[in-house]
Amino acid sequence: MSKQILFCLTLCLLLLSCVTEPKSKASGAETTTAKNLTSESAQRLYASYHQNPQTQAQRDENVLIDYAIDKGLDPQKTASGMYYVIQEEGTGTILKHNDPFKAHYQGYFLDGKVFDSSYKNGQPIRHTVGGMIPGWNEALKTFKIGSKLQLLIPSRLAYGPRGFPGLIPPNSPLIFDMHIMPLTE
Repeated sequence: MSKQILFCLTLCLLLLSCVTEPKSKASGAETTTAKNLTSESAQRLYASYHQNPQTQAQRDENVLIDYAIDKGLDPQKTASGMYYVIQEEGTGTILKHNDPFKAHYQGYFLDGKVFDSSYKNGQPIRHTVGGMIPGWNEALKTFKIGSKLQLLIPSRLAYGPRGFPGLIPPNSPLIFDMHIMPLTE
């Protein structure tokens, strides 16, 4: 094994061993691994990790970081605290508040269970920017039409402490695969 690979593995193990807070049972994951991340990416993510989370926002951030590490994702973080991965950069314009939009999506819990999918329904959603959960509204006003994204949304930017009765429990961080589509498609 080369010295660089050995160094990266050692650094990843060291970073993981520093995280002593157990994973939230809500995350549905057993262990944290740094599958496809560089040590710099893992270190960047763990810089936001809360050793003793006191608030729902801190608990959400921890489970989203755990999810990203477990899935080998290297997400970016917005100022609001939402994480995202751009899978395909769009070439269209960026939407504004009250603009109509069309998007295909799949929403799921951190354990992978799908709770809603426009793909399953066979029709993309059509709505207006501002009429969705805060995480979606932020994404629609941040990324260009044509973008394909994965959003890791903390509960306060999803359905919050009320949840969505019968579908989404209170304080649930959510994952969405989203494709912002041109209205003409």
